[in-house]
Amino acid sequence: MVATERDERRGLAGRATTRLVESIDVLLGDRLVVDKGVKPDYFTDGAPVDAFSILERCPRRLAHPAEDYVDSVMTARRRIGLMAMRHLVGSGRAGELSVADAVGQVMSDPEYWPKNLRQWVEGLDRAGSAAVASAVITWCHGALRLVGRDARIKWADPVMSPRWNVPGRVVQLRGSVDATIGTVGSGEKLLLLGDGVPGAGDRLRAGYAALLRSVMSAHAPVRVTIGSPATGRRQAFDVGSELLDLATDRVVEVVSHRATPEAAPPVPGRWCVHCHLLDVCEEGMEQVGRGVEHLGGDTVGNVAGA
Repeated sequence: MVATERDERRGLAGRATTRLVESIDVLLGDRLVVDKGVKPDYFTDGAPVDAFSILERCPRRLAHPAEDYVDSVMTARRRIGLMAMRHLVGSGRAGELSVADAVGQVMSDPEYWPKNLRQWVEGLDRAGSAAVASAVITWCHGALRLVGRDARIKWADPVMSPRWNVPGRVVQLRGSVDATIGTVGSGEKLLLLGDGVPGAGDRLRAGYAALLRSVMSAHAPVRVTIGSPATGRRQAFDVGSELLDLATDRVVEVVSHRATPEAAPPVPGRWCVHCHLLDVCEEGMEQVGRGVEHLGGDTVGNVAGA
């Protein structure tokens, strides 16, 4: 990447960082300020932002996030799959080591896995472990179908979650990418993998990944590609000021809902039937009731399938 292009990437990152910090300062005023000498607890006392919250459709649900996360084959396959992909590259045998062998070797040595993931997998019976391994192998083959065994690709470490603290505020941005091509100096290209492409939230998801990378490295990536191992489809988004502004505005909106949960309005929709706040949300109950009245029959089955 020539000097002028590097300057442009740095300029984009600098502008996005300034706009984000200033917008949050205006929004929060004297709230969520980091106290000198006190280590901030971003999740208990602050306003955490992550890739999931960026796409959340209901502000009330976003302001009162559920705490009942549990691991499953679907949540585990990506993290174990990334470790297997790194093993394929790190072994120096990427051209001869099979995906199944890489997955098997990774699953046989979980010592350095995230604690919760390790405990969940170790608690599975033989059939459960086989189901996880099968899902991971399928995920890896789908990822390779998207990008191939390109030696330039650096697969992400799922143990390390990129995060950035807004200066002086108890506000933290967290996110992840699945792989990168290139370097900051040469022009990074980011890869995010998901279950469905293209989708309505893909542009916003790509913008958030680009924004987080920009504020962390002071250098905007060149492109973000959203890919689906399940379908083999992908969509690329060039990173410019418009995409970064889109993500910045959404981050500020998320922070506003987290900072003032009592003011977060409900946005009823198909998701209401699955919401952890359904029992205390009149709008959600009304939404579910309308679905049953319109469709007839079982509440969950009909509303979820509407």
